[in-house]
Amino acid sequence: MKSNYFKYIFIIFAIAIMIFAIVKIKKDEQKKDDIKYEISQEETPEVTELKLGVASFDSINPILSKNKNIQDVSKIIFEPLMTLTKEYKLETCLAKEWAKQNETTYLIKLRDDKKWSDGQKFTADDVKFTIDRLKDSDTIYSSNVKNVITVEVIDSTTVRITLDQEVPFFEYNLTFPILSSKFYSDKVFSPDIVPVGTGMYKVSEVQDSTLILSKNEYNQDYDKLKLDKIIISTYSSVGELYNSFKTGAIDLISTQNSNLKEYIGTIGYQAKEMKGREHDFIAFNTQGEILSQLNVRKAICYSIDKSNIVSSVYGDNYYTSSFPLDYGTWIYQEQDASAGYNLEQAKQILVNERVEL
Repeated sequence: MKSNYFKYIFIIFAIAIMIFAIVKIKKDEQKKDDIKYEISQEETPEVTELKLGVASFDSINPILSKNKNIQDVSKIIFEPLMTLTKEYKLETCLAKEWAKQNETTYLIKLRDDKKWSDGQKFTADDVKFTIDRLKDSDTIYSSNVKNVITVEVIDSTTVRITLDQEVPFFEYNLTFPILSSKFYSDKVFSPDIVPVGTGMYKVSEVQDSTLILSKNEYNQDYDKLKLDKIIISTYSSVGELYNSFKTGAIDLISTQNSNLKEYIGTIGYQAKEMKGREHDFIAFNTQGEILSQLNVRKAICYSIDKSNIVSSVYGDNYYTSSFPLDYGTWIYQEQDASAGYNLEQAKQILVNERVEL
């Protein structure tokens, strides 16, 4: 009996030791995890400075520059009356609201809380000044205002724009950057002048081959911005730009070169692809007897192997598409699941329609 009693005591004691050991190991593992987490947090400091590179720099003036990379950067320095969302919906920016009074007249109310980076107030005079410069300058935005015949300043926050003819959806043309009239009151409107803006950042320093952007203290999102400084290094050629990126002199480049990997390799960086607006398509003359039939055009669509064309002709550097804006626009309907390359379906449609080619 006593032997069984001591046996039970021994078993209970052994179990207690095992439980204590497991609890201690778990606590030690938790401490290690906490230490690892703290170390990980310390090794990821917040980035407050970014270095960009731009080749063939011409001007930081968004109206006069024809460099696409500068146009992209200028969006954080300058703002338009209207802007487009990722779904290509129109949103107000410097404009507060707008109204179409008749077929050729638009009334635009402006925001009264906006200031330029030099502290001056944004007014309707700035809108008139910018449109006038677009009409008398060689700029990529000239076509946006080619039908504008007058810009009337009603008051400091209201302008009336009159067109020479009706332009469908003219409000979508009001996406060009606005410049300050007061800033240019005693300056020549030339590419070498660095203008002020109303955007999140401002050009705070200009060196021989470098532009330094800092936060615009007059912008309403000043406290939300994480980057304190953006350094833009300019290069005379794309080759110099690629070499600087490979050596780590700059953090970010933007390019449309589909053969980029041949110049900068495949390791040591992260790449993000963004679909562009370039779009190759086939347009049919629907006045003919055969091509006027919808099902015949569907059969032609089914008979084209888009994926094979992208692979064999474009080296997989492009995407197949069934609509020019099929990657986010609000007017795009989801593609029919049966759409795509299907030679048998194409043949069947032609048989059903009794089409003889």
